[in-house]
Amino acid sequence: MTTESVITSPYRKTGTATGPRTGGTSTYSSLLQQVKDAGLLKRRRGFYWSMFAALVVATAACWVVFAQLGDSWFQLIVAGALGVLFTQFAFLSHEAAHRQVFDSRKWNDRAGRWLGTFVVGLSYSWWMNKHTRHHGNPNTV
Repeated sequence: MTTESVITSPYRKTGTATGPRTGGTSTYSSLLQQVKDAGLLKRRRGFYWSMFAALVVATAACWVVFAQLGDSWFQLIVAGALGVLFTQFAFLSHEAAHRQVFDSRKWNDRAGRWLGTFVVGLSYSWWMNKHTRHHGNPNTV
């Protein structure tokens, strides 16, 4: 095959390997409009508040069980559960960074910073820098 071979993909209209890329933006724009029309990008504050409440209750329960077990190998099971719960708190911080939890940018920043830094133990500013660079160059290994 030569460099002039025909390429077909959902993101590129038929063209050559060296030809200009067309169709990707218009395909994405129409898909984005369909997603918006379906209401899939609306904030779901009730979901986030109920998730936060459930995580707080589950985390408190884990710490109670952890203390009741004393020095036992069964504490490792509780540690695994806490790892899952802290990961869920990190997801909440991520959603706040994407401005999905509150209407206010200020409150989303505060929630993301507080959850990421003080609950999960992850530097929020480090993560925002890394994540912003990722969004600037997505789908690249």
